[in-house]
Amino acid sequence: MSERLLELARLADGSFVATFADDQPPAVVTRWADIRRLRARHRLNDHWATGDREAFIAEHGHPFDDWWASLSPAAQEALKADPRGPIPPGIAVELKRSLRHEPGRDGLRVEGSFFTELVRDYISSKVG
Repeated sequence: MSERLLELARLADGSFVATFADDQPPAVVTRWADIRRLRARHRLNDHWATGDREAFIAEHGHPFDDWWASLSPAAQEALKADPRGPIPPGIAVELKRSLRHEPGRDGLRVEGSFFTELVRDYISSKVG
């Protein structure tokens, strides 16, 4: 079985498009919610042209920004206190609720009692 891909690329005019089916025109994407919606609707995995993911993040923010903003200040501080450590027990329920509707395709997920490496890197970037 081959992996189905959501092809994401930047056009010459600076806009970003996602190609998801040979019989459909590419869709313009302007935010992470657009990408998540296409990903979920068509059950696809991302494939970015070289450097385009970084350019999209520079223009539209990180895919974890909305999740981070949804956390309480206390949860944010607890995570920043040890960004690479296990999930603090005092905020486990809040984190579970915050991840309930996240499909994890961006890497926003928990493996055991730790976040994935991508999430730990993101939380580490928030320290300081």
